This record gives sequence, C-alpha cells and structure tokens, in this order.
Amino acid sequence: MIEKIPGVYGPKAVNKINVKKSYQSASGEGGRDGVEFSSFAVELSKVSAELKKIPDVREDLVEGFRKQIQEGTYAPDLEKVARSLIVAGLLNGEE
Repeated sequence: MIEKIPGVYGPKAVNKINVKKSYQSASGEGGRDGVEFSSFAVELSKVSAELKKIPDVREDLVEGFRKQIQEGTYAPDLEKVARSLIVAGLLNGEE
C-alpha cells in the first residue's frame, strides 16, 4: 500500500527528516542541534493520530447485527458473502 504513495521509495525518495547541526565556534558561541520534519512526515503524523481515535470495533453495528440475529431477522446477501470469501482466498471460485 505504501509503495503506491509517490516519492516515498525509489530514486526520488522523500527526505523524511532533515537534521541541522551547528557546532560551537572557537569563541565558545554556537548553535544547538535541531531537527526539521518534512511536511509529508508532519501530515503523516497527524493522520496517524486521527486514525488512532477510531475504534477497532464499531459497537453500533455489532449491536444492530446482534439484535437481528437474536430476533431471527438477519439475512445476509449470500452472493456478497461468497464473493468476499473468494476474494479473501478462503473459498475456491470453481465450487
């Protein structure tokens, strides 16, 4: 998936971190070491933080399916289920 993002890998790789170092001069004055992150790295960090806020399980959907199953009204689209199993490689399409 990440290989589809242009500029991440290959000959034009994005510099994810640019490190700037300043050394002390002979007079004792000098800068400090610092780090600058590329705009891509900053944006990626923001997206990652937002994704962490999304729950792994959508409780509202699970509860809705649970009620339908208990009431006996749950009727999944069997063609869609079979297609998903074939795509996932769990079912042979020739059967």
